[in-house]
Amino acid sequence: MAVETELKLLVPPEAVAGILRQPALRNLIRPQQHGHPAEGESESVGLNGTTVLPAEDPVQRRKLVAVYFDTPDKWLAEHGMALRIRRIGRKRIQTLKAPGAGPGGVQNFQEFETEIAQDRPLLAAITDAKLRRRLEREKVWQRLRPVFETRFQRSAFACERAGTTFEVAVDHGDIVALGRRAPIAEIELEVKAGEPGAIFDLAESLALELAEEYPVRLGALTKAARGYALADGVEPAPHKARDITFGTQVATEEAFVAIVHNCLDQLRANEEAVLATEDDEAIHQFRVALRRLRAIVGAYRDLIDDDVHALMSIDLRWLQRQFGSARDLDVLIAETLKPIHQRLRGQPAFDRLITAAETARAEARHTAHLALENPRYLAMLLQLYRHLHTGDWRRASARARLGAKVGDFARPLLQSRHKRLMKLGQRAQGLPEAELHRL
Repeated sequence: MAVETELKLLVPPEAVAGILRQPALRNLIRPQQHGHPAEGESESVGLNGTTVLPAEDPVQRRKLVAVYFDTPDKWLAEHGMALRIRRIGRKRIQTLKAPGAGPGGVQNFQEFETEIAQDRPLLAAITDAKLRRRLEREKVWQRLRPVFETRFQRSAFACERAGTTFEVAVDHGDIVALGRRAPIAEIELEVKAGEPGAIFDLAESLALELAEEYPVRLGALTKAARGYALADGVEPAPHKARDITFGTQVATEEAFVAIVHNCLDQLRANEEAVLATEDDEAIHQFRVALRRLRAIVGAYRDLIDDDVHALMSIDLRWLQRQFGSARDLDVLIAETLKPIHQRLRGQPAFDRLITAAETARAEARHTAHLALENPRYLAMLLQLYRHLHTGDWRRASARARLGAKVGDFARPLLQSRHKRLMKLGQRAQGLPEAELHRL
């Protein structure tokens, strides 16, 4: 069993075919000889100090075709697993991926990979006896059937950064299911050895250089998850936050990390719906996630390093502004203008007002779309994930408070907020609009 930690950068399908010619990647894959550099030569240093590992032919190019299997009730998918048989020439490689531990914000799997001699999955190839017994007990193997395929060209090479070895793979092709297709156009970064958290620095450096030429986004879904959605005909949809439940012994620090990850999950789960649909709820849920994220950062203000807090606050305010107008216009049109319009049929002036509001909303939504493709948003996500992984968000003098039970932190905070709320509420009728909004 191998533990896989990987991160995906999404690029436009029309750009991916020639992306290896971009300086950001070309500098990483400069060919070298095997072994140590010859006398008088030096190792090649690529992106922001990234060292290119020696290789005679650093880029391996392969055409990969894989068939993914599951039961009719999607038992594997329901348990966070994915099973495929990948064809590489005459070889057949069976891979079962199961949830694994690792940094938040990346894809972490236990990977059971074996070469087999057939096109159907082989249960005996699963080397983990406990997992194999579980699959036998659920009669998974007897019910397997093909669900979808992936067909893509992979160009991969190895590089090293700060003592961590990575495989960088550019994938270009399609997911195919029931006659439907979805493009694969991504750069996959996988940790092969070393510190998993180093993946955030490499991803940020690479993405910011590539973003000078075209939009780059942080991928949220695996190929398997996209394949299941394609097979089931599931379109992007708004997502509400998952519930969070804490035990009585949870530390204040642990609660912060869990809540921020929950907010980021909600944020990223709504990205595709914002980009691909006209559903008002998508932008609403995206802004809900932002508001929750700003609230928890504000609540922990005294426990967060000053520099980290300043960056978090500035970036989150920027992102909220990019989505504010779109949400305001959604509410104005749905809750005010359209109900009035129902009563004022045949009024040309009001028809023009509706048209003007919808035009303004389309422009505001375009601004929101551009924010999701802005390198600032991607950098913000990667920096947040890195802070959560390394713990460098913590104020040095707050170590004792961060280690205390979260109830001891939350109780006085909630009492203080409630006191302020009641004080403002007593004069709510006379509050100016800005103060009413704060209330």
